[in-house]
Amino acid sequence: MKPFYESSDYTNFSKILLSKHGISSIDNHNNQINNLKVNRPDSQKLQSIFRTYWFKLKPLILDRLRPAIISNVESMINCHNLYYGYLFYECNKCDKYHITGISCHSRFCPSCNNKYRAERTCEMQKKLLAVKHRHFVFSIPKELRKYFRLHRTLLNELFKVVHASFKMLIQNSKKRKRERWTHGMISVMHTYGRDMKWNPHIHALVAERVYDQFNTHHKYDYFHFNQLRRIYQFKLLNTMSSYLKANDTKLYREFIPLSKYLIKKYPDGFYTYGPDIDDYAEDGKAMSAKAVAEYIARYASHPAIAESRIIDIDYEKHQVTWIYDPHEDDKKPEGEKLGRQTITEHVFDFMIRLIIHIPDKGFHLIRYQGFYANHSNIKTQDYKRLYHKSYLLAQKQNISWERMLIQNFKYTPLLCKCGGQMILSLDYSFLPRNRGPTYEN
Repeated sequence: MKPFYESSDYTNFSKILLSKHGISSIDNHNNQINNLKVNRPDSQKLQSIFRTYWFKLKPLILDRLRPAIISNVESMINCHNLYYGYLFYECNKCDKYHITGISCHSRFCPSCNNKYRAERTCEMQKKLLAVKHRHFVFSIPKELRKYFRLHRTLLNELFKVVHASFKMLIQNSKKRKRERWTHGMISVMHTYGRDMKWNPHIHALVAERVYDQFNTHHKYDYFHFNQLRRIYQFKLLNTMSSYLKANDTKLYREFIPLSKYLIKKYPDGFYTYGPDIDDYAEDGKAMSAKAVAEYIARYASHPAIAESRIIDIDYEKHQVTWIYDPHEDDKKPEGEKLGRQTITEHVFDFMIRLIIHIPDKGFHLIRYQGFYANHSNIKTQDYKRLYHKSYLLAQKQNISWERMLIQNFKYTPLLCKCGGQMILSLDYSFLPRNRGPTYEN
């Protein structure tokens, strides 16, 4: 019996993938040529900036760099660098071959995060029940943001505070406490706004269902916003006070009068936004629970700026020009909008803006809480899911790097020009145990 890679099914595998997307073999070859680095001078802007300037900036701020920053940045710099490893593919019909560098898997790498984002989105979709969901945003006053930079452990506490706030809101009677009403929530942390400033906030996708201790579900579609804001404010200030008292006496003495000031400044509680998803719109179009799940997962999985927003890199003046659309414009009428903002700054300032948002190793930006948590004792398996199993299976299959190349760039390097299939050869591949010494200019 022939091995699979010699069978006609495998030989035609890439052709089948291309045909599903309406791409011919000739188009595949042309698109592959057009996507070579030499033909895409504007691509990989972040990698180019950091390759050029990182080892000049690093000594100047070494005392402020967390290990996670160094690891993620230098992995991103070396992403697909053949010096640190590659996979060798050879055609099963002719003598042509294809070499691809090994991915860095850094959380800071725009390229690698496409796959990471797809995986996280699939995981989120797998959890969602077929019920209405509410999208909440929990932000913190700008006066408190510095504490979360100085003590990044507080970011974990912010997740707990949001979860505890919903728990207190929902279990607001003796009966509900006794029956242990539990909500289902998926929380995603973003540490930046569109202007890339440090602004930690949480997006929460909350099911309009609760389960009791008997695994009986109840509809829960009324959220008392004023009460939720005050609960959130109370729990956040108390949590921060307890943490700082135990870990930073100097900051604690500064925090106490500040917390009293904030309670007076925000008598209705801290800002919490939770529109009905049916009424929630982006660009004038209603967003379903599915769309919101994809939206909040997308922003938890890539650097603070998309490369398309970097419009110019001046290597002679050492400046970067980038753009953003202010959040304030989302709710303003056309005549009152600030309009697109263009920022030109020194490349070191730009890089520092970016790297502060790199999470520590092991820090999860997406949390599953309540009956969505993996460790939950509540059994929701029998309830209909928002996504059908066949859809989830297809989405999972599409995460392979070849399928993602076809979807995004309309080509696959694993289909040879002669029509043969490129087959992985481990004998000719270079797979080091580690990525070797750090690349420097």
